[in-house]
Amino acid sequence: MLERINLVPQLPLAERIRKITLPAVGLLLALIFLFLAASDRVLKSQISSLTKDIAAAQQRATEITATQAKIAQLTSSIKQQKDEKEQLSAQAAKLTGIQERKKYFSRVLAAITTAMPSSVRCDKITFAKDGGQIAGSALQYRELPAFVKTLGNNHLFASVMLHNLDRCPDAKKADFTFTITFQLKREGDPS
Repeated sequence: MLERINLVPQLPLAERIRKITLPAVGLLLALIFLFLAASDRVLKSQISSLTKDIAAAQQRATEITATQAKIAQLTSSIKQQKDEKEQLSAQAAKLTGIQERKKYFSRVLAAITTAMPSSVRCDKITFAKDGGQIAGSALQYRELPAFVKTLGNNHLFASVMLHNLDRCPDAKKADFTFTITFQLKREGDPS
């Protein structure tokens, strides 16, 4: 068999490897440098993006905190207004009750005035929760029992009694001082 022999002078293998290694290493270093530069640029852009996201999140957190403070303030204000409304409602109910009681006691006073004889003078009328007293003076005794009877027949009164009767301590006057106590019926009382 015939062998082919190359007679062209060639560099030894070690020399050829050395000659190829330097550009290959340079090329490899250039590629590594380009990879690191690109990687650095990508990381810097990601860091920049994350910094912007963090700043936006902090701003949203600040806005949320401010909104929560406003909500807490509004909640407090609503609660305060609710309490104030309840107080005003209770006060309105009381005032309505007072108005109703005023109408009721006005009817009682009108009944007393209508039944009172002309010679009887009323000095003081006092109301308790379910009754009261009439204090005054009369020129004639005989009109007092009629006054008590007329009041007793009125539908607003449960019971009427002549409680105290005295002659006036002043010698110049010949009239009587009296106290009439009465109980009111509960059915007409709005309390």
